Amino acid sequence: MSYYTHLECTACGETHTADKVQTVCKKCGKPLFAKYDLEKIKESLTRRDLVGREASLWRYFELLPVKDRRNIVSLGEGWTPLTNVPRLGKEIGLKNLW
Repeated sequence: MSYYTHLECTACGETHTADKVQTVCKKCGKPLFAKYDLEKIKESLTRRDLVGREASLWRYFELLPVKDRRNIVSLGEGWTPLTNVPRLGKEIGLKNLW
């Protein structure tokens, strides 16, 4: 279940439907922020729920601006590890290259 409720203009506060893909306010042209029902999230989503899920950004589906899982398009993004590369760092003169 998504807790994404609506979009809100960062400048004028105008609200917009969450059912339509849009990035800027129809009224003033400024960026929109996704808004969520935080109280319902607190009541129903726990850390334990998240731990057993796949290691990708979609682990946090309820906290992302997507209303329906059928609309997810993924290229396997997320959970990219940081890797220390000391030999390359030494070669180019950087002590801690990641």
